[in-house]
Amino acid sequence: MTRIRTASALALALLAPALARAQEAPPAGRTVTFVEALRLAVRQPPAVRAALSRVATATAQIEQARAAWLPTIGVSSSPSISFSDRPFLPATETVAAQRVQGSSINVDASAAVRWNLFDFGRTSANVRAAERSRDALREDARAASLQALSTAATQYLTVLGDLEAIETTRVTVTQREARLRIAQGRVEAGATGPNDAVRAQVDLDAGRLDLTVAEARLDSDRAALTAALGLDPTAPVQVARLPDNALELDDDPTAAAREAVIARPEFAAARHRVAQAEAQADLAHANRRPALTANASATVGYNEVLAGRGLGGVSETVTGGLGFSWQVFDRSLGAAAEVADTAVETARDNLLAQSLSVRTAAVQAAVSSRSARAQVAQSERLAAGTAANLELATGRYQGGAAPLLEVVDAQAADASARIAVVRARLNLALSRAQLLAATGRLERLVE
Repeated sequence: MTRIRTASALALALLAPALARAQEAPPAGRTVTFVEALRLAVRQPPAVRAALSRVATATAQIEQARAAWLPTIGVSSSPSISFSDRPFLPATETVAAQRVQGSSINVDASAAVRWNLFDFGRTSANVRAAERSRDALREDARAASLQALSTAATQYLTVLGDLEAIETTRVTVTQREARLRIAQGRVEAGATGPNDAVRAQVDLDAGRLDLTVAEARLDSDRAALTAALGLDPTAPVQVARLPDNALELDDDPTAAAREAVIARPEFAAARHRVAQAEAQADLAHANRRPALTANASATVGYNEVLAGRGLGGVSETVTGGLGFSWQVFDRSLGAAAEVADTAVETARDNLLAQSLSVRTAAVQAAVSSRSARAQVAQSERLAAGTAANLELATGRYQGGAAPLLEVVDAQAADASARIAVVRARLNLALSRAQLLAATGRLERLVE
């Protein structure tokens, strides 16, 4: 037991400086927390900006549709100067032809008013369709924002997983360095052959290669995270570790499915599009009905004769009346109504499909979270067992009671178990982030 404790103390002594270097390394860029990363992700991503631009367009289209309720007023004027030179009396045998020459200035102005008094629901249906279109586009913008949040959360957690993988790989390298020193000591003491030292060196080099690969993966994932946050990828951000309970949540599948239908913007957008299609169908049917309008116009003119004969002065004209129009037969209007009715059925089918989609995604995320929790617990138990086995094997080898192969196998099992813990924890974090996104709760973290 004394030898086992000595080997354990040696491993801890070698591991401590490596962990200290990892914690004291200066950051390459700014350090962001999980919530700060989410806020950066939705600040100004192109997809969200484009979605908001479509919302602004739809809002303007609502005002355009409402304008049909208001009267239209037009004003026109056409000043003119006239000159005439025409025969007035024909020539006879005794009298030459007489001509009339004259010039005048004419200034007139007219105004016309047209007001749609009643159109049997055309305008109201058009306004409802425009409003529902705007509402659907707003939910589309929320969905784009949620997608940006989900991408940032996934990248952030992936970087944290990379950091943990690097730490556990460094532990493996430290263990193999210790094993190499033990093997070299036994070779020098003549207790074993030189093959043990060679084998230990090869395993150490393999561990260092794994560490290099893990560090390269971290650099790549950190650059991807920086880009997802809309920052300069040449200055990758550093991430802060999450508190232990930061992503804890209820992962009941039934509750997740129910919450997804209530909170997911994709489902809300589908509901608004059903209402939009129904309003467009009402508009298509209203186009087959008559329309009643009021019309009025007024004209004021002024004419001044500059030369010749003519009448000058001011003249006024005012007219008004009601207009009635009805497309008694127009097959295209009937066909348009049929198309609109079909669009309603399609929108309703899409709503059902969207409901199934968001509920399924929520259930899958909840099931994945539960499974990942079980995997974390199992992998941690396995890692504890392999660590104890490695400690025993190292002590036995150091005391000459076990061959090097036993230590090699124990170290390989220990390294695999610790990597399995890292992967299980990453899968748990990712599945919980997916559950937050699937139930619409991820966006609440940035409120």
